[in-house]
Amino acid sequence: MLSLQALRLPLIRKKIYTRKYPLEAEILKSAEPIPFEEMKAAALSPVRAGEIWGRKPACAWLRIRGAAPDGFRDPVVLLKNRGEGLVYNAEGVPLAALSDVYTPADYNGTPQSGGVFRVVDCLDLNGGVDFYVDCGYNGFKMYDQGQGRYGGAFLADRNGEAYAYYYDYLVLLLLAGALKAGRRKKELTSFLDTSFRRFVKNGASAGREALAPVFSGGPASGFSFAAVGHGHLDLAWLWPVRETKRKAARTYAGILRGLEKHSGFIYGTSQPQQLWWLREQHPGLYARVKEAILGGRIEMQGAFWVECDTNLPCGESLIRQALYGSRFIREEFGLTARLCWLPDAFGFSASLPQIIRGCGMEYFSTIKLSWNRVNVFPHRTFWWEGIDGSRVLAHMPPEGNYNSDARPESFFRALNNYPEQKLGKALLVYGAGDGGGGPNETHLELLERQKKLPDLPVIRDQAAADFFDELKAAGPEVVYRGELYLEAHQGTYTTQGRNKYYNRLGERLLHNAEALAAAGLAGGLSPESFRPVLDEAWREILLYQFHDIIPGSSVTRVYRESLEGYRAVEKRLGKLIDELIDELTHESIGKPVNEPGQKDSGRALLNLTSFEREEYIREAGRWFTAKIPPYAAVSVRLLEDPSFGLKFDENSMSNGLVTLCFGKNGEIVSCRASGLELAGPGGLNRLTLFQDKFTRPYNAWDIDPDYRRRPKKNPRPYSSITEIYGPRLVRTSRYRFGSSSLVQKIILERGRDVVVFETEVLWLETHKMLRAEFFPADYGDEVLCEIQFGHLARRTTENTSTEKAQFEVCAHRWAAVEKDGRGFALLNDSKYGLRAKKGLLSLNLLRAPVFPDREADRGNHRFSYAFCPFVSGGLGKVIAEGYRLNNPVLPVSAPLESLVRVSDPAVIVETVKPAENGRGVVLRLYESLGKTAVVRLETSIPCASVSAVDLLENPLGTADPANLSFSPFEIKTLLLD
Repeated sequence: MLSLQALRLPLIRKKIYTRKYPLEAEILKSAEPIPFEEMKAAALSPVRAGEIWGRKPACAWLRIRGAAPDGFRDPVVLLKNRGEGLVYNAEGVPLAALSDVYTPADYNGTPQSGGVFRVVDCLDLNGGVDFYVDCGYNGFKMYDQGQGRYGGAFLADRNGEAYAYYYDYLVLLLLAGALKAGRRKKELTSFLDTSFRRFVKNGASAGREALAPVFSGGPASGFSFAAVGHGHLDLAWLWPVRETKRKAARTYAGILRGLEKHSGFIYGTSQPQQLWWLREQHPGLYARVKEAILGGRIEMQGAFWVECDTNLPCGESLIRQALYGSRFIREEFGLTARLCWLPDAFGFSASLPQIIRGCGMEYFSTIKLSWNRVNVFPHRTFWWEGIDGSRVLAHMPPEGNYNSDARPESFFRALNNYPEQKLGKALLVYGAGDGGGGPNETHLELLERQKKLPDLPVIRDQAAADFFDELKAAGPEVVYRGELYLEAHQGTYTTQGRNKYYNRLGERLLHNAEALAAAGLAGGLSPESFRPVLDEAWREILLYQFHDIIPGSSVTRVYRESLEGYRAVEKRLGKLIDELIDELTHESIGKPVNEPGQKDSGRALLNLTSFEREEYIREAGRWFTAKIPPYAAVSVRLLEDPSFGLKFDENSMSNGLVTLCFGKNGEIVSCRASGLELAGPGGLNRLTLFQDKFTRPYNAWDIDPDYRRRPKKNPRPYSSITEIYGPRLVRTSRYRFGSSSLVQKIILERGRDVVVFETEVLWLETHKMLRAEFFPADYGDEVLCEIQFGHLARRTTENTSTEKAQFEVCAHRWAAVEKDGRGFALLNDSKYGLRAKKGLLSLNLLRAPVFPDREADRGNHRFSYAFCPFVSGGLGKVIAEGYRLNNPVLPVSAPLESLVRVSDPAVIVETVKPAENGRGVVLRLYESLGKTAVVRLETSIPCASVSAVDLLENPLGTADPANLSFSPFEIKTLLLD
């Protein structure tokens, strides 16, 4: 910035607004929002300039009123109030928004000085000034500082020429500041100096006339930027969900004002969840937004229900993000969303390209990989190829920002960061964000002027989808394969473990409820008996998968409220599952299935996975067992001598297949299976407490890459007791460390070579990290990690900067290493963070950050993890055990015939659900081993036809259930109708 020229800006600004009359104000303070009608019925109190009305997250209503004499050319109200606000007229109609989010290019005032005067220009002066502002204080620059303060209000007159000159001058000042020293910079400085002298002497029109030649040439560059407005609004982050609903209303109200005043302006909105809330709370405002969408002024950019995390949700959840989002967009606006718009999520699963394409989207956009801390991501425009070979065109706006200031420096920075410049085009996403707001006056005025400057590329207002169409036609050639790994924020795989546990629980309960509802539907059950519950539960789970909720990067209140929401979902789905089971077993839908010669005991076990499994249950002091086909229930049989083969002593335990020996810290120092040693020199399940204090502000997000070099501790159990419990051998170890305690049950089960660790922790640490560390004897140069609908190979070596940067990775139900034909798999029921480097598999169990939630993860936790050996080519066993750990069998009162099964377990029936069209049943299958497969599908669900549909259940053609061909990791969706 040129200092002398910049000092003139406040002098120009003073000529724009002339204060005429002070206005009176009244206030109603509250801790939580108060609806307009309730506020109107309450008594407001007079408020004087300087009065404080609350700390974050306080609310208040202001009423501003006064007389309006004649003689105004362009009347406005200047209102000083620290905080955000939605402006209503006296009838309760939202008119405009007041934001306290400022861009570096916004020189209207300094927020640090206690708030600036914001302009309210949506006035009807008939009878005087009278309007309301619904205020919220969300901190200084969103952080927990400062307080809401009323600073006064004035009726003023606006000088349009001075206003225009201010922005003429500002844009050239910014351009000159962005240029390198040289002739053009001097020339612009001279224009600014001359114009200001004329402004002082003869007024704003003279100043503008002196600058006019600079705007007459138009852009000289053939390179073009598609500029689309955006107001990135986190559905929760440093504020609760209730405030997001208010922020959304403010953002849309402000955008509608911008659309009225700037004819070329196009705004993009990306989360249908926000529009759902707006429709509920502000139907009049929603109707105006809908009109703008239908008129092409607001673009529906993202098809996902929310801008979700893509590392942690299961594959079915990602599909439902698209299904619920796309359905809302289609039903409300008759449009098809073509973009996957995830600017701020923390890395992107290699399964996503297939999901994007299968859900009818063509394009993908983010900026997040520009945040890499070690390696510069090499591309900005590329074809992204997933694990199955599906490709989607990806573009990362090269400025590396979804909150662009849209000033000259933005365009220069973007060009410098763009390896694919030869394509001739890029996207610029501008507007105040991270708390909503979108493009403000400064953005829009600067852009209008920059379109006329010869120093800049071509700038066009354009919808993002239209830009992508042109980009595709330009012929991008680069292909990038695999995940888009973010070299930052690896702590988000673990932080707020209770939410991650309940997310996976919710996904399992939805899976089970839908499978049972599909069986009931086939038997004549009405969709109305389950559809509302399922839809409500899905929307709740999808909301909490937002990229600042499930990763663990929001404030305390978000997790208190989301846990309440999760538990309510658990209760509703549990009730629905019980009702569906009762309906199915009493109505005898499906044929009873028992093992040969087995009598019906009156008790059966229901298996809602794609794998046959043998399970145990205890009834009336006796143990029973059943071998259960996929998606079936089988009557149990009495288990003779349930503890057969189980033995133990003080430091060892064995079930005949696996023998464990324990060290002094409770770790497994030896694990013999099939005559082979599974434990390496470091042992297995070595509980380790690390220091975890990341120096940057992103405490909840990040793990120190050098944490292993810091001092660490291995807690030692103060008690270990082993008991035989029916067919299970259970060693219970108890630990105390710091202020915390842990109880772990190590379980060996008769006839199985899986070792399970059921764990309960009272976690009261700060800046600590608890990990379970495994050093398997069989360890190669790659680790296979389960992701959605398949798995991914990652390097366990640290030979390159890229390999070193991936010191923590995300895995779903399992991760596995192997060497010389033998393998070791680590399973979990809700723990996603994993270190797989140099002989180590380290499962991240708990963290204890202090920002933005000082209480993060403190309290009680329950979770399980496990390990098992396998042989090369036996990965199917690992996958089956992962499903088994995550989806326990359900006791039912009668057997049920298998709903669906396939001839090859490599193809997994992931989902059985009622069709979205209200009739028929949908099956979702995928190939799990990364190989081709041809399978036969068998089902007891009555149907006249079987057809192929896409992931949104749109028809694709016929399908032969006796001959289904799968390519590696392919997802297929079938409709049984």
